[in-house]
Amino acid sequence: MTEHKIDITGKICPFCLLLVKKKLAKIDEGDNLIVTCDHPPAAIDTIPYAMKKIGYPVESKKIESGVWELKITKS
Repeated sequence: MTEHKIDITGKICPFCLLLVKKKLAKIDEGDNLIVTCDHPPAAIDTIPYAMKKIGYPVESKKIESGVWELKITKS
């Protein structure tokens, strides 16, 4: 299992989700993608909802004021 990172701070929807999906397409099954995001709708709703809908486990935590870290496992 490899851990990959993507920083999408400064991006807004729908670009946040598109960048995450593009990165996920390039990583192997079982790998984790760590996403750093400062766009609340993407961090709280859009990305977690989309990942759960396709069956990828996702964990979200606020790492500082206005910044979230999402851990997505490609399964």
